[in-house]
Amino acid sequence: MQVRHDTSLLEKAIEQVLLRASIPTLQAQAEALEKTNKAVAIRRVATGAAIALVAIGLGLGIKFALDRDSPPVSQESVIQAQVRPDPIPQPPMPAPRSPDHSASKPEQPPSKPDIVTTNFTKFANRQVELLGRSWTVSAGHHFDSEADTSWKQAWCYTVTDVNGVEVKVELASRMTPAAKPIAPTANLATMQHAGLDITDALTLASRCPWDDKQFSVADLQVPASAKGPKPLPPVSQPQIPVPPVLQPQPQQEFIAADDFDIPGGDYRVEKEVPLELCTSLCRSEAQCRAYTYNKTARWCFLKDRFGEAQRFVGAFSGMKKTMPTAGNSGVQWR
Repeated sequence: MQVRHDTSLLEKAIEQVLLRASIPTLQAQAEALEKTNKAVAIRRVATGAAIALVAIGLGLGIKFALDRDSPPVSQESVIQAQVRPDPIPQPPMPAPRSPDHSASKPEQPPSKPDIVTTNFTKFANRQVELLGRSWTVSAGHHFDSEADTSWKQAWCYTVTDVNGVEVKVELASRMTPAAKPIAPTANLATMQHAGLDITDALTLASRCPWDDKQFSVADLQVPASAKGPKPLPPVSQPQIPVPPVLQPQPQQEFIAADDFDIPGGDYRVEKEVPLELCTSLCRSEAQCRAYTYNKTARWCFLKDRFGEAQRFVGAFSGMKKTMPTAGNSGVQWR
């Protein structure tokens, strides 16, 4: 005979016993999970705080770098910025400047020269009106080094345009700051080519823009070659004999014109000679066709060819009659 037992109650009882036994394990797991979640949360908060501190440090560093060159902000404006949530925009404060002492200095005249420094040489330029035109007069001052407080040598010149060619005329020079200018320093031919005589050159030299002082025409030291004719020596002194071939001949052998110059054709220049000797030299040399004599400098220019004569005060020109004359294709006197 078989007996069937109902085991469902027994299974339920066993399930209840097992459930009660697993409750402490579940509680431990829940507590561990809660602790893990708290640790994760704390780590995230710490990471965020570290990032925030780094960002604040970078912001402060940038702010300090920007505020280094900006004008200081007064305490009053800081207090106003803290009180007002929306401050009223203020115009930018001007940057502080050093005191300007130029207001106490007298106003410079309009003719103050322009100063330019190249290497160890300082140049100054000035505009001068002469002969109905404007001349740029320049002065250079040379220093041995940039630490020198005084220049060692100075000079003055002007540059003019003659038929598209720049002609530089040396006007004056000074060997030391204590020396007066020597003027003019250009040769007579260069001054004539630029359209200047000695008086004009001295006028320009008196306007040289030296950096320490100005000099009048009377202050300039004129070279002996530019001072004009020298007085005749006393009769008691021996005279230099003139060769017979160079003795003055009748003036009819030349076509002469006072205050005229014959440009070009110079093959020799005789300095510090009288007019009679200049005429004799041209008469005695077959190569000479004409001559120009500067009465101020006493220079004789012997010429083997000639062109169009030009008006020049202080010059005396002569042309041999045996050459072509103005009446038959020769020189034109203007």
